Amino acid sequence: MDKDLAALHEKMDAIAERLDAMERRQREWAELKKDLTPIANDMFKATVTEMEEISEHFTTDDLVFLLKRLLRNTRNITVMLEQMESGMDFVRDVAPLSKSMFSSTMETLDDFEKRGYFGFMKRTFEVFDRIVTSFSEDDVRQLGDNIVLILNTVKELTQPEILNTVQNALTVYRNLDVTPPENVSLLGLLKELNDPQVRKGMAMALSMLKKISADMVEQKQQNSV
Repeated sequence: MDKDLAALHEKMDAIAERLDAMERRQREWAELKKDLTPIANDMFKATVTEMEEISEHFTTDDLVFLLKRLLRNTRNITVMLEQMESGMDFVRDVAPLSKSMFSSTMETLDDFEKRGYFGFMKRTFEVFDRIVTSFSEDDVRQLGDNIVLILNTVKELTQPEILNTVQNALTVYRNLDVTPPENVSLLGLLKELNDPQVRKGMAMALSMLKKISADMVEQKQQNSV
């Protein structure tokens, strides 16, 4: 009997503990419900207010139509998500390569900076800025009208024989003693004319002046026509 009574007491204690636990949980749920009820009411009121604002543009039929459309396009949405995942995988695969390319680009730019490319470009832009601020629109228009003549002149100046002649003239000028003598007489000048090189030089100068004069007359006649 004593053992049976002891077992009965243990079962009764266990039942009492379970009842206490159930009562405690019910009390906690009741407290939670009490705390959440105002929040739920506020959320419901806010939802109703927001729905009233869009009631003119949105109805239950619209919601049903949207759900149906989403269900019809489930496969398309799945394909789109797969493509997004593939894109993310591609980005992860390309990221190391992009870092390498960025590092290589920065090294190249640093090398250009050390070699003076950017400084040269900056000075070039300054030259262009001076050209733009120094010439008017009419000057540029006239330049365009005469660009063919200018290019032909540059082309002629870049011919080997012309460059050699200019180079020889510069060499002679650098080696020439440009200090005139103190006393220059007419007789001394006449004696210089006996020098064959002097006569050749004067002949070349006169021939050049004659040619220039003839070209100027021809150009004037063409302009007058």
